Amino acid sequence: MTDFVNHPPHYQGTIECIDAIEASMSAEAFKGSLKANVMKYVWRYEAKGGVESLQKAQWYLNRLIATIESEEAKHAANYEAVKAMLLEEVGAYDPDDYMISGCPDGFCPLPGVRTGPSESIFQPIN
Repeated sequence: MTDFVNHPPHYQGTIECIDAIEASMSAEAFKGSLKANVMKYVWRYEAKGGVESLQKAQWYLNRLIATIESEEAKHAANYEAVKAMLLEEVGAYDPDDYMISGCPDGFCPLPGVRTGPSESIFQPIN
């Protein structure tokens, strides 16, 4: 039986058409094309294709989800690599600790949240 959703017979060759499309454009443009195909197949399923059109929409939606999940995994890996590099270079500094204070200069006026040096290093002002 021919699978018109996952492997249509009119797409032949060693390279999948969708992979060539992805290689020909930016990541944002590719995600936009996937979204457009989802919308197209859902939009017209009652007039053309019925369930097969919905299956095609689902295929494009699954590809869009996989693409976004892959990007998120790459971003998380990059963040962890940069964090590890900072920890190695600076020692005990953890960028997540800095973010917890929410204070761009590393000081926080809230009791128990201060992340900068103690006040004892400053001379009193008379």
